[in-house]
Amino acid sequence: MGQLPDLHQARRRLGLALSTICHDRWVLGYLRGGCVQPIAASEISRQLLERRPLMPLSRRALYERKPMVVNSVLERDDSRTGDDWELDWRAILYAPVGELGKRPAGLLVLGCRSDHWYSERDVAHAYTLGLSLAPMVTALRGPLSRLSESETMAAHLLSHGFSPAEVARAMAIPEPRARVLVEGVMRKLRSVTDDDLRFPAIQLKRMTW
Repeated sequence: MGQLPDLHQARRRLGLALSTICHDRWVLGYLRGGCVQPIAASEISRQLLERRPLMPLSRRALYERKPMVVNSVLERDDSRTGDDWELDWRAILYAPVGELGKRPAGLLVLGCRSDHWYSERDVAHAYTLGLSLAPMVTALRGPLSRLSESETMAAHLLSHGFSPAEVARAMAIPEPRARVLVEGVMRKLRSVTDDDLRFPAIQLKRMTW
């Protein structure tokens, strides 16, 4: 294809699909070398784009191919910064991303900073969403793995609807450099079509087991 696939619309649709589950932050990533490499996130943050090792419960979710939930019963220590949100936040939901009966290709992680208890309905919705996201993650995994660190940041900003000029300002680089990064992202994602980034509209609704 001759243009960049619509990362912004894909991220927007995912945000809508997740709006029915209580969360303060989410990350969608593909699996690589025992780590999760983020594809998209709920906010613009260099920290959220960093490759993260799999946590024990996320490994279990991938092994058993079903969502796993952490609901903390400990008193919150407000003196902690919460930089490592998977450890510091009160509730975390891990949902494997993959086709039914096949090895997961990615992982969806949602976190809730305040006290919350994820219900069976939440878990069921995350499970079906993980199934529907499999084509997107599979299509993006190869091309995204070829992006440099700067190109990954540019792609992340593009998914939030940034223009090349806004990418330049956000990354504090000259606009010509930003346009080079965007062109690099475009070139490496050329094999990904907008159809690859879609998932069934039915997944925007609450699902049951």
